[in-house]
Amino acid sequence: MTHFPIAEYEQLTDPKAQAVYDQILTELGFGIVPNLFKSMATNPDLLEANWKKFRSTILQGDVPRTLKEMIGVAISQANNSEYALKVHLHGLSALGISEEVLRLLVSDFANCPLPAREKAVISFGLQAATNPQELTATHYQNLRDLGLDDGEIFELIATADLFSSVNRYTDAIDLEIDAL
Repeated sequence: MTHFPIAEYEQLTDPKAQAVYDQILTELGFGIVPNLFKSMATNPDLLEANWKKFRSTILQGDVPRTLKEMIGVAISQANNSEYALKVHLHGLSALGISEEVLRLLVSDFANCPLPAREKAVISFGLQAATNPQELTATHYQNLRDLGLDDGEIFELIATADLFSSVNRYTDAIDLEIDAL
C-alpha cells in the first residue's frame, strides 16, 4: 500500500496543486493524472517542480516521446520498478506502439523490430541510468554517427536521470498502479 495519500482532483484545496493537475490533464494526453503526481499533491511546490521537470524532459525537445518512454521501459525493467514499467508500457500503447513491439521490448529486446538507431538510443539511455561511469567517448560518437546531435544526446541523459529518479521514488513509497 502506498505510503502517501493519493489525492484526487476533487480533494485538492490548494490552487497551485489544482493548476498542476489541470496542466497534466491537458498536456499529458492520457485523460488522467497519474498516481505519480497524485502522491505529490500534499506538497504543491514539489508537485509543480516535478511536473515541470517531467514536462520539459519528456513532452518537449527533439527526441520523440515514444523513444523516451522506451528508455523508461528499459530503465524500469532493469530496476525492477513495477509501477514505472507498467505506466511506460501503458503510455506507449496509448501513443500507438503495437503490442508486439511492447512485448518484445521487455521480453526479447535483441529481436524487437525497432530500427538499429532506436535500439542504440535505448541502450545508451539504459547505460546512462544504470552504469554512467562506463560511458565512453565511443558511446557518444556512435550516437553522433547515427545522426544525433549534442542537444538530443543531452535529452537522452536527462531522460535517463528523470526515469531513474521516478523509479526510486515510486519504489520507495510503494506506489500503487493507476487504474488504467
